[in-house]
Formats: sequence, structure tokens, C-alpha cells
Amino acid sequence: MSGGRVLFVGCGPGAPDLLTLRAVRALQSADVVIWNATLLDRQALADLAREESEVVEWPPATQDDVFAVFDRALAEDLLVVRLKGGDPTLFGALEPELSAVVERGIAYEIVPGISALSGAAAALGREVAARGAPLLLVDARDLPGRARPEVIAAYGAGRAPRALEQALLDRGLPGSTPCAVAVEVARRDEMLLACRLDELAETVADMGLGGMLTLVVAGF
Repeated sequence: MSGGRVLFVGCGPGAPDLLTLRAVRALQSADVVIWNATLLDRQALADLAREESEVVEWPPATQDDVFAVFDRALAEDLLVVRLKGGDPTLFGALEPELSAVVERGIAYEIVPGISALSGAAAALGREVAARGAPLLLVDARDLPGRARPEVIAAYGAGRAPRALEQALLDRGLPGSTPCAVAVEVARRDEMLLACRLDELAETVADMGLGGMLTLVVAGF
């Protein structure tokens, strides 16, 4: 890939002091920021972005206007920061923008953010997902009746991968279900391994992995 970069940057719940250091560095380097006041207030944007950065407010900018910025990134070798609320990977409406970037051959990165759920749990002073109390995260528009676990994320997947594999197969998931095993997520030694569900235990064993792996099953 060549010609500019697009960073999809999670703003967290909106409080400037909950931005990650990676998000701050992205804003400080951006040539163009696609922004909305509901994501990050104007003063925080002014404090963090370079004075010469171009700010595209969305809305009133349309989806076509956003795509036009991507075209400029490619033609003018620009670094574009597309701000997203919370964490971009959790109901972040990345499509169709992510597809547009890929189709144009532009390098991109997703910068995680603190999710609104994490912010709410911290405000409540409690843990919202624990052993014996699994969490199904769903868009409110999918209730009632249509909610189903199209994506399952399991923490600590390296502790007993064969038992986990069997448990998921027992749920009725086919052995061909695509999986991703994530190791050292967002760290220098990050590694992502793709496999089928019925290859999970073997994949973990072959790599000599264990402990706090994260397994994402289906939906990708």
C-alpha cells in the first residue's frame, strides 16, 4: 500500500483525559481530522491537533465528503485521523469507510479507545463481566428477538484450549468456524493467528502459547 494513511481513532466516552496516548499522538500528527463535537469537544481538539491541521466536521460533511478526504490522502500523501466514539471496533460503524480505504489501497490503522461500556462500569464502580456472568454486547436496535452471538470473544483462551474448543463445538458452531487467536494485543510482540475452530487446540499447542490469549470466534 502507498499514498497517505488513515487512522480510525477511538475517542473513548468523550472525556479528553480518557484519550489514549496513541490517540493523542495521532491527533498531534494529523494533516486532516474528521471530527464531531459529540466525540470530542472543540477545545480539546484545538489543544491536541496541530494549528495547521485541517478539520472536517461530520456532519455537515457527508459520507461522500469523507470518501473525498480519503481520495486526497491517497493523492497528497496525507495522514487522516477519523475520530470515532468509544472504541471503533465496538459498534463503531467502520463500514463502509474501512472498505473504502481498503479499496483505495490506503494504509490504515485502528487505534483502540476506551469503550462507553468501560466508562459506564467505572462510573458505577463495578465489574460488568466476570466468570459465571458472561456479557452479551448488542446494539439496542437488535432487541428483542434478533440478538444472537455472531461474534464470541473469550479471554484466557490459552488456559484450556481443547476444552474451550469442545465447548464451542457443543454450542453448535461448525468446526469450520473461522477463529483468530490474539497474543500480546496492542503490544510490540502482538501476534494474530487465524485458524478453524476445530484446529484451535492444535494451533495453540503448536505455537507453545498459554494463559491470557484472546480468542475471537466467527463474524470476521
